[in-house]
Amino acid sequence: MRQTLFFLLLATTLAAQTAPPPDGSGPVGPAGQPETIAGGTPVAKKISGVLLKNIATISGVRTNQLLGYGLVVGLPGSGDTRSGLARESIKNLLGSLEQNMTHFNLDARNIAAVLVTAEIPAFARKGDRFAVTVSSIGDARSLSGGVLIQTPLYGANRTIYAAAQGVVTTAEANQPDDRAGAPGKTVGAVMGGALMERDVSANLTENSVIRISLKKFDFTTLEELRKRLRESLGQDKLELKNGALELAVPEGQDPVSFIAKIENLRIEPSSASRVVINERSGTIVMGGDLYVSPVSVTRGGLQIIVTGNAGQGHPDAAVRGETHLVSGSSVNDILQILNSIGASVKDVIAILEALKEAGALHAEIVVM
Repeated sequence: MRQTLFFLLLATTLAAQTAPPPDGSGPVGPAGQPETIAGGTPVAKKISGVLLKNIATISGVRTNQLLGYGLVVGLPGSGDTRSGLARESIKNLLGSLEQNMTHFNLDARNIAAVLVTAEIPAFARKGDRFAVTVSSIGDARSLSGGVLIQTPLYGANRTIYAAAQGVVTTAEANQPDDRAGAPGKTVGAVMGGALMERDVSANLTENSVIRISLKKFDFTTLEELRKRLRESLGQDKLELKNGALELAVPEGQDPVSFIAKIENLRIEPSSASRVVINERSGTIVMGGDLYVSPVSVTRGGLQIIVTGNAGQGHPDAAVRGETHLVSGSSVNDILQILNSIGASVKDVIAILEALKEAGALHAEIVVM
């Protein structure tokens, strides 16, 4: 009797230790508690895929660019000197303010002609404020501390959407080297200096149809998106038109709620192989599946021989004088060898571009 009771208690304890949590959320430990790693941190549930909102846009929901020409005044002698654009502009401005400038020879150096640019979000409304960028177009040495006078900002359709005005601040204003002409002085910003004067309308749907466009077009990703939409929304009528997927908003459903549901779908994006090189900072970013066909590269007395097959091998360099043998076949293998011998960024760029031209590197190279 005691032996039977012991086995019943043992079976009950094992069941409690291995039973899943009530909400079925994931791995569990003893007594049905969530599984933890060292230090008591719970094991996080693995989330696969990327939110659709991060790789695609809904037609009609986009930012808009604005542009205007203006004047910055109040500069401490660091404004335009040889360019007459600022002088003529300020004369026209004062004339519009009923000031007769016919008999005055305005030769001030505290004025600079500038272009004002900005990017406003979708659905911007009248009264909203945003920052603008101010860039000198004359020979001004510095815009720091100047004041941008009221400047109308136009859209691509030549309609005024906003007006900007305020004190210009530059990136180098607080640096120890604050002399006029220092780097960064001829481009500045007016934070919150622009005021929307009219609403920006956006049409989310056209005949109850929304269009989804990938930010970076890829057929594989587009097909994955189409499958995901069919599985999640049960929509079979997904038309491909001009590189975008079109689908109808279900009858009786709010378009905003429907779009929010679509934006939060997760898919696995696919993209072409790419190597991005920032020549100024020496940063190289690449994917993990970039491979090089067997090839030999020579540059300035340095020779690199790639002997591995695509997808096989690991970094294993045998240094023989100025010849380096790479038994692996990934771009990472080659970069490790180049870093180990102290190759410069220019050498790395030249070698990767040569591999690309030779057809051995099957990836796009982007040099910034």
